[in-house]
Amino acid sequence: MIDQLQQAAKRDDELDIPFRSWKNHPAAGVDFPDLSIATSDAARTRPIVDALASRIPADVEVLAGIDIGGLGLAGALAYRNGLGFIDIRKVDSLRNEVMRSIIANYELGEGVVISKGAGLAGRHVAIVDDCLISGGTALATARLIRRLGGRCDTALFVFEIEGMSGRERLAQGGIRAEVLRTVPRTAPEAAESA
Repeated sequence: MIDQLQQAAKRDDELDIPFRSWKNHPAAGVDFPDLSIATSDAARTRPIVDALASRIPADVEVLAGIDIGGLGLAGALAYRNGLGFIDIRKVDSLRNEVMRSIIANYELGEGVVISKGAGLAGRHVAIVDDCLISGGTALATARLIRRLGGRCDTALFVFEIEGMSGRERLAQGGIRAEVLRTVPRTAPEAAESA
């Protein structure tokens, strides 16, 4: 098993995962790695999805994709691995009038919502998102999944921004973070243009 993880890590280091940086997002001094330039190219998307798939525990039944970046990845992973899929919406990404109209159909928890029809009780769910920053959204998602009777102890990410303590925060919440690539807090090209 250790050999398999080491081989997967070696292959992940060899992955070409291009991204563009959103300077000073989500906060000053932090540059967000936007994955869309990679995911818009099928030849680049497949290796990313395959690398994430190798990190899914065998007993996972459902993938929870966090909007926006985790939705497409989770859908592709679910299809590839024959798993269920649910979308996790961030409350602050929903307009007030939309939130008022859907709240009757969603379970609300700490800034995230899950459809009431998801049927998570007794099922093992893994979280999928594009980037681990502080871990707050993934932790809120895990708490809501657990409140609904699901088991959630794994979160998959393409990127982790170093120095943001997201991995540590998730570990404190009983969640193992699986990350393909760690990126610096400030992208080199962004630092040069500042």
